[in-house]
Amino acid sequence: MRLVLVVGVFLAAAAVPDLAAAHVGKTLPVATDFTARITTSVPGVTAKVVDGDQSLWVRASVPVAVPGILGEPLLRFDAHGVWLNLRSPTAQSDRIDRTDLRPSATGRPPLWHRLTTGHAYLWHEHRLHALETIARGAGSAGPWSVPFVVDGRQRSMRGVLDYAAPGPIWAWIAAGVALSLAAAARAVRSTATVVVLALAATVAVWTVRLGRELYGRPGTPVVGWIEIAITCLVGSLFVLGLTRRDSGTRVFTAFFVGFGALYEGLTMLPLLTHAIALNAVPSTVARVLEVVVLAAGVGTLAGSIFGRVIEDEPARALSEVGTDTCGAAG
Repeated sequence: MRLVLVVGVFLAAAAVPDLAAAHVGKTLPVATDFTARITTSVPGVTAKVVDGDQSLWVRASVPVAVPGILGEPLLRFDAHGVWLNLRSPTAQSDRIDRTDLRPSATGRPPLWHRLTTGHAYLWHEHRLHALETIARGAGSAGPWSVPFVVDGRQRSMRGVLDYAAPGPIWAWIAAGVALSLAAAARAVRSTATVVVLALAATVAVWTVRLGRELYGRPGTPVVGWIEIAITCLVGSLFVLGLTRRDSGTRVFTAFFVGFGALYEGLTMLPLLTHAIALNAVPSTVARVLEVVVLAAGVGTLAGSIFGRVIEDEPARALSEVGTDTCGAAG
């Protein structure tokens, strides 16, 4: 039962990123060097750039159409909801993920599919970051432009793309490697250290993942709240397992915590290599937490695998001495 419980919790934790990606069409980015700013808005449209320069969120109070890159109909906002043209090549190139897309550049009539009955939608918008190469060299670039058709009139949403150079990447990576080696060296000598590292890894992963889900979005969707609930459940169960009196249960739980923390640490590695953390916590704090996740994950995994063997050797030696003594006495 202990094995089934912990394995189930771990698999649920590993599935959360895929669950979170369901409401944006792709895996959530962790960090970026670019920020797209809106400088010219469109009447009747409330908009916000999400994830630096990756996605555009739009709420329309009037009928609005968004043409694609080739000028074809892409999205439509009206009184009945938000609609996607399944024949739009832009829908495919911008990874508006649907299994029934039928891109066509032959001018065929739009094939509309309703995405939501609401009046707001978030999608990956390639035109926001098309100027990244120029912005990287000049510090900023623009204007970028996204066309809109409002009540039959052509409009354009415009903005600027800003670039922020990454900080001391190698310093953060070196700190992560050094702390990982120190944590592993200490953990193989002490079960208590393994448990402390596992608790630190759990709290750090918990914080960063919740911060990522709550970052920069006009509203958290239902899928997002499901992810938050699963993250909290998994974290709570791991803490429960790590605080049990039985040493075997704590080390057993720590093994899965270490494996999961190492996976999460590698997933969130862009926090150390990019300038801006896409997280509700400040970028520097997110980087510190990432280093903690990596170091605690490596230390916990090393200690849970090799630590008990080292600690059991004296007990095994005493047992063998006792057996030899009994045999000699016999």
